[in-house]
Amino acid sequence: MFLLLLLLPLSLLAKELTLCYKAYYLFFPVAQTCITYKLQGEDLVVSSYAKTINVGGLVKRVYNYGYAVISAKNLMPKEFYYHQEEGEFKRKQHYVFNNSKIYVKETHYVELTDKVEREEERVYPFEGYPDPYTASLVLYKNSIQNDEGVIKMFYDNRRYHIPYTVVGEEEIKVPAGNYYARVVDVTPNVETKGLLRPRGRWKLWIEKDNLFPVRMQLFFVLGSVRAILEEVKGDKDLLRKVLLEQG
Repeated sequence: MFLLLLLLPLSLLAKELTLCYKAYYLFFPVAQTCITYKLQGEDLVVSSYAKTINVGGLVKRVYNYGYAVISAKNLMPKEFYYHQEEGEFKRKQHYVFNNSKIYVKETHYVELTDKVEREEERVYPFEGYPDPYTASLVLYKNSIQNDEGVIKMFYDNRRYHIPYTVVGEEEIKVPAGNYYARVVDVTPNVETKGLLRPRGRWKLWIEKDNLFPVRMQLFFVLGSVRAILEEVKGDKDLLRKVLLEQG
């Protein structure tokens, strides 16, 4: 029994991976984010948070968090939740994918208070356009297998086609270690609400063996940031096992 108790935490870690990044504007750290992938039965549960640090003249306050429940077998979305606090903008979105439909509930708040400004509920046909968490996993998988392609995504009541191109491979050193990555250009032509509206062409360095980004160059309407992998906790092979061996 004692041995089982010792091994139990190790078995749990084998089904979970957490990646933590720090984002920089010029040479200044401005934000941190962590993403956790966890196998729960037949599902992969992805959760994340992103928050600004050193808030001041250069940086407006951002605190976003969310999760998605995804079928690990075929990367089909089941549920998506996302909470945004960006500047004075606050809202949450909840999607349920069921019976070939997407059930969307969106709640807007009065500035950063808990007072509800309005709630909206809509139903859309599901036509193979997953939520952003699932779409990111599809990008990681497809960019390792194909040098170019288009990723489908549903977000903010719209369907998107997001093109990507692999532009090279390189060794890269980050605080979390040394990696060999595919360099992928992505054009996130997404129209969304809040401060973090993407623009231009993003660049991702996706580790070849374990299929997670180790560095990202991201462009927004407000400016660009570099996100660098700071820490890897848990089973670093988890995404490879899910995306390549089960997907």
